[in-house]
Amino acid sequence: MTPHDEWDYDGINEMVLADIDVKGKPTKALVHFDRNGFGYTLDRTNGALLVAEKYDPAVNWATHVDMTTGRPEVVAKYSTDKGGEDHNTKGICPAALGSKDEQPSSYDPDTKLFYVPTNHVCMDYEPFKVSYTAGQPYVGATLSMFPPEGESNLGNFIAWDASAGKVVWSDKEAFSVWSGALTTAGGVAFYGTLEGYLKAVDVKTGKELYRFKTPSGIIGNVTTYEHKGKQYIAVLSGVGGWAGIGMAAGLEKGTDGLGAVGAYKALSNYTQLGGVLTVFALP
Repeated sequence: MTPHDEWDYDGINEMVLADIDVKGKPTKALVHFDRNGFGYTLDRTNGALLVAEKYDPAVNWATHVDMTTGRPEVVAKYSTDKGGEDHNTKGICPAALGSKDEQPSSYDPDTKLFYVPTNHVCMDYEPFKVSYTAGQPYVGATLSMFPPEGESNLGNFIAWDASAGKVVWSDKEAFSVWSGALTTAGGVAFYGTLEGYLKAVDVKTGKELYRFKTPSGIIGNVTTYEHKGKQYIAVLSGVGGWAGIGMAAGLEKGTDGLGAVGAYKALSNYTQLGGVLTVFALP
């Protein structure tokens, strides 16, 4: 998906299995939202690539994916290999944390849409020579991270049509949406924000239906369960992860955390460290 990966877009994200119509044909599909910013739909019975489109419009390191070969068409000026050491390649989208990292998406069989927590972040990337030392970080690059040009939000929560490869609706968030998504048969999608809000939105429109401020930023996955005939929603809050590394580790230099500290420096104005399980009962 990202040959000779020059940006740290290792495609670790989940593979979601869903039976959907692709171009009018019922398909046993595999859907993957790669860190490189492209959403892939494959026929899981034979591996055929059916759809490969950007799920964040800011993605610029490649123009498109060749549907015959499956290879991206890389934009030369965003290559981090072209200038060697100490060459600062600027304005690459997405940043090294990808358009989505480990935060899982959710599929709703009623709407046939996928609900995806995303990062809306770009970067400057300057490689330098580094020697390996056991037990120490082994990263030969200085990174700065920031929103796409002309924008201020670092995240979006989106509804994605995997059969057409397009965003159906998108809810902007000030920071990356680093929690997992949850959809229910009641037509509601849940997710958490780095400021600490648990949010419920309408699966068809993205309209916010409910929010609750938890004690810390949410990077955990929203879950639901039933007990004695009553349904509950639960979420762990406790800011951390790549986006919260500045607060969690007490880092202050903008390029620390591979640039995440600088991008999310304002997060401390909205939340605090902590670890709390918050449970809600549905009426």
